[in-house]
Amino acid sequence: MTGLYLKEPFQLEFRELVDKGDVGKGEVLIQMEYGGICGSDLKAYKGELGHVVYPVRVGHELVGRVLQSGSDISLAPGERVVVQPNQHCGRCPFCLNGRKNICSHKRSLGINVDGGFSTTAVIHADYVYPIRDGVPDPQSVLIEPLAVVVHALAKVEVNHSTAVAVVGCGTEGLLATALARYKGASVTCIDKNPKKLEIAQQLGQVTTALAAEIAHDCYDVVIECAGTPAGMELAFSLVKPGGSLVLLGITQEEVRFPALQVVRNEISIFGSIIYDTPQDFEQAMIYLADERLQVAPIISKIYRFHEYQAAFRDALSGDYGKIVLSLKGER
Repeated sequence: MTGLYLKEPFQLEFRELVDKGDVGKGEVLIQMEYGGICGSDLKAYKGELGHVVYPVRVGHELVGRVLQSGSDISLAPGERVVVQPNQHCGRCPFCLNGRKNICSHKRSLGINVDGGFSTTAVIHADYVYPIRDGVPDPQSVLIEPLAVVVHALAKVEVNHSTAVAVVGCGTEGLLATALARYKGASVTCIDKNPKKLEIAQQLGQVTTALAAEIAHDCYDVVIECAGTPAGMELAFSLVKPGGSLVLLGITQEEVRFPALQVVRNEISIFGSIIYDTPQDFEQAMIYLADERLQVAPIISKIYRFHEYQAAFRDALSGDYGKIVLSLKGER
């Protein structure tokens, strides 16, 4: 059994894992099958997240099959499952009011708790959900990031009469594009990388534009997924009077805030972080089981586990959609 660890920034290494024997109460032993490389994995790799605890086993976008579960758990061996990677305390005021996504003591797999880029992993059953029939592999690895988008789009009205702009075509931006199109909206995708726009064009009837060439049209809903000051400032400029801005991207840098525009135009601004569980995961699976949701082009490459260096290299390049590690059959 092996796991992929981030020893310190820029230093990934395989480590042999110790077999801890039978799982305990409330635990599930999972044979990992697919793991998606996320933007937060890349920030941890580059040392750009202050709350990473090194060394840490990376990986939080995880699907697999149950090998063994505690005596009090109903999950059966062989059942496909997805991991919810954010652990909440259940005691803080936010948790007690149903806002577990903003828990004061949240811990995240692959960041400050060992993640799941490994052949097997033991996860508490509270954070393991069965995958609905009809969700295909390898698209099942998109359940967790799609749940993020489900949570975000629930804050605004998106339908056949909505004009949507998506700023930033990383995985979340591409999933936001796919879901907005599924809901019937007209969608314009904006990115600085033409290779990302080529992926967006495979998601249906989507208009694309380079960030430097956008005509500054106005949209009912703007979804910011780039997570950069330039992306956020562009997003503000694209919202029509009375429209809504959803901030999905995260930056630690300061962003200029056009207060006069927001107030005079009655622009609604929504911050959105991760998801409500388990309902956003369940809704993500319902969408993924529907062939009308076009997400297959979002997965650009699947690497075998031992090819992790090449996988991280491609993910860091910014030229691809989702890069996935196949964790099956590795020892």
